[in-house]
Amino acid sequence: MPAVFHAPRRRVRFAIVFALAVCLLFAASPDAARAADHKFALAMFHFNIQYVAGGLRGFLPLGLDNVIPSWEMTEAEVEDMIIVESFEPVLDLYLDHPGWGVDLELQSYFIEVLAERHPGILAKLIDLVESGQASVVSFHYSDQLFIGYPRRAWETSAERTAQVFADAGVALSPTVFCQEGQAGVGMAEAMSDFGYDLMVWPKNLWIYQHGDFASEPYYDFGGLDLIVGAQGVNWTDGDDTLEMTWTFLGDGELLATCDFDPYFPPVFKENAACIAEYVDQLTALEADGWDIARADEYVAQAKDLGIAPAEMPDLLDGTWQPDSTNGPFRWLGGGGLWRMDERDNHVRTLCEIAFRELLAAEVAADEAGIDAEDEIGESWRLLNLGMVTDATGINPYKGEIGYGVAHCGEVARRARTVIERAKIETGITTARIDTAAGEMAQADFPPDYDETTAPAVEVTIDTKRREAVSRWSLVSSTPEIYQLEIEFDDDVGREVSVTFEGTATDLVFTPALSTGGPLTYDRTAFVFNEWPMPLADGFLNLGDDWYVVKDMGLTHVAAFINTDNGNARFEDDTATPGSAFTWRFFLIHGTQDEAVAFATGLNVSPTLYR
Repeated sequence: MPAVFHAPRRRVRFAIVFALAVCLLFAASPDAARAADHKFALAMFHFNIQYVAGGLRGFLPLGLDNVIPSWEMTEAEVEDMIIVESFEPVLDLYLDHPGWGVDLELQSYFIEVLAERHPGILAKLIDLVESGQASVVSFHYSDQLFIGYPRRAWETSAERTAQVFADAGVALSPTVFCQEGQAGVGMAEAMSDFGYDLMVWPKNLWIYQHGDFASEPYYDFGGLDLIVGAQGVNWTDGDDTLEMTWTFLGDGELLATCDFDPYFPPVFKENAACIAEYVDQLTALEADGWDIARADEYVAQAKDLGIAPAEMPDLLDGTWQPDSTNGPFRWLGGGGLWRMDERDNHVRTLCEIAFRELLAAEVAADEAGIDAEDEIGESWRLLNLGMVTDATGINPYKGEIGYGVAHCGEVARRARTVIERAKIETGITTARIDTAAGEMAQADFPPDYDETTAPAVEVTIDTKRREAVSRWSLVSSTPEIYQLEIEFDDDVGREVSVTFEGTATDLVFTPALSTGGPLTYDRTAFVFNEWPMPLADGFLNLGDDWYVVKDMGLTHVAAFINTDNGNARFEDDTATPGSAFTWRFFLIHGTQDEAVAFATGLNVSPTLYR
C-alpha cells in the first residue's frame, strides 16, 4: 500500500478556513479581484426613422428611376427597410448577449411605426428594456431642429413623446442624446422640467469650441449630470480607477449594414460579418474586464466612488460635426451635396410662420369657444415632423426639402382655417391675436412704419450677383427700434449675406429651450474664429446698447459671431434661384430687457393681425 500522508490538524484547519474565506469572498463579490478597477464600455446607437424624410421617390436622376425601379421607395417602405435591415439586427445582437447593456436613441415617431407595423420587433425592444439591458433614449417626437425654434415647438414634441412611449409600454429613458448631436446649455432646464437627468454631449462640439481636453468622469449640467459622448475617461484616485470608453456613438443604421445608409437601398442590407466583428470587439472587452453597460450605469458607478461632478466651460448651441458642417450653419443656410435643390431659409421661415399661426389658432379657438382640439393637436404633430433636421441638412435631396415645405405649409393652412372659424363665431372681422396674453379682439390693422434714415450701425449687404434694395423704418422712438427690410431681386445667385458691425467683446444670447433669459459669455473664451448661432428667439447683442433681432418669419439663417470683433453676419448659400425674396431685421438701441422683450414678442409669443 502506498503511504498515507496526514497533515498536522492545525494546518488542515487553517487550510479549510482559508479556502472557505476565499469562496465566501468571491461568492459575495464576483468582481472582488478587481474591486478597485472599474471599466465601462458604452454605446449610443442613434436611429432615425426620418433618415430619408418622405421616402426615396425622385431621389434618382430622371431616367434612372425606370432602370432601377426598386430605388423608388415610398416613405413607409424606407421606414420599414430601416427597421428590418438595421434596427432589428442590433436588438438581436443584444438579445443574444443578455449581459450587455446599451443606449438606443430614436424619436418617438419611430416607436409609433413599430407599434403600427412591426409589433414583433417592438416586443423585442420591450424585452431588452424590461431586462435592464437597454435604455431607450428619446427627446422628441420628430427629429426636429429644436435648437432653431422657440421652446414651445419642442414642448409639444416632448409631451407627445411621453404619451407615445406610455401607449406602447416602453419605459422612456431619463438619458438624452439628440438628432445630429444637437446640444445646448438651455437643455438642462428643459430636461429637468420633463424628467430627464443625464445629458450626453458630443465631444467634437466641445472640442471645436474649446480645443482638445481630457474628459472628467462626469459634469454638473445645471444640477443634472453630463458625460461627453465619444470621449473616453481614465480616472485614478489612490487604489481606485474608473475607465470609460465608447464602442459606438453615431448613426445606428450603419453598424449592421457595413456603413451603408438608407439612401442606397440595393446595398443597405443586414451584413452578418459586420455585426460579428462588433460582437467580437465587445467580447474581447468583456474578457478583459470591461462592463458592457448603459450610460446611466457608468455615472452611478462614478458617484458610488465618491467622484464629484466637474464644472463645465461655457458652451454654445450646436451640433455633433461642426468641423465638417460648420456647426448649425449646415441646417440654417449652408449647402450640402445637392445644394442646387436646397432651400434652407425657405423651409425654416415657413416652419416659423406655421408655428406663429398655430399659436394664434390656439388662442382664437379658445376665445371663440370652438372645438378645434383634435385639429390643433394634429397640426402640432405635423409641425414637429416638418421641422425635421433633414429638410435642410446635412445633405437633403429635393424630396426631403419638399417634406419640410409640405408639412409646415399644411400646418399654416390648417391654423388659418381655425382662425377664420373663430372670427366667424365671434363676429370679428379683423382680429388682433395676442398669443402671450391669450387674447383675441376686434382691431384695425396697424399702420405701416414711417420710413427713416439708417441708424448709426454699419450694415454691409453682400449678394454676389443679386441686386438688393434696403428700406429703413422707425418702429419706436423710446426705445429706439428700427426695421430693416432688404428686397433681393430674382437673379439666380444663391449666396447672400448681411453683416451688422458690432463693438461687443461679450456675447449675449438666449440658449435654445431656455426660459430663463439670455446668457452673457466672453467671446474671447473660445478657440474658434467664428461660430454660427441658431438664435432660437432671433436675438443677439452688437455692443454699445445696440441689439439685432432677425424676423424668423422672413429670415431664419445662422448668425456668425466672431471672437475678434462684435460683428454679426447672417448668411444663406441656398437662396432660391430665379425668385425674389425679402429679409427683415430689427435694430434696437436700448436696454437688454427691452431688446429681449421685442424678440420674444416677434418670434416666440407674437401678436398677429388676421
